[in-house]
Amino acid sequence: MNKQKAETDLCFEKRIRETKETKAKLEEHLARVINQIQEIEENIARLEKAIADKEPNMKVAHTRLDTRKERPNVELCRDAVQYRLIAEVNELNESAARLKERLIDAETSLKGLIRNQLDLEEDIETKSTTLFVDEVECMGMRKSIHIQAY
Repeated sequence: MNKQKAETDLCFEKRIRETKETKAKLEEHLARVINQIQEIEENIARLEKAIADKEPNMKVAHTRLDTRKERPNVELCRDAVQYRLIAEVNELNESAARLKERLIDAETSLKGLIRNQLDLEEDIETKSTTLFVDEVECMGMRKSIHIQAY
């Protein structure tokens, strides 16, 4: 009986040790995920600022192009200036579109990391509960058991 109790205690201690190691690894992974979330949030803020910074330039280019098209008493001419204005508007639109695509990708990554964070927090909570049950409740009861030989 004492031998079985000792073996069971060793198995419990091994399980507790493994659970603590796993919980520590999960906590380290959670810290890395939180850092990645912060980096992506900063990146999203930079992308949103870059998109907002493009707006005034786009408005100016569109205004110049529209003003050139609506000149009174002047025929609409297709010269180098006109083509350059059209090219500038297209470049600004393409640049804004690329920034918006990157923003969408960053937001998708952020959602995935947040899901990962929630999963990790749930796993850590499960490990904490497991440790409490095994270490405090089960081992506490087991230590109170004394087997005497007759």
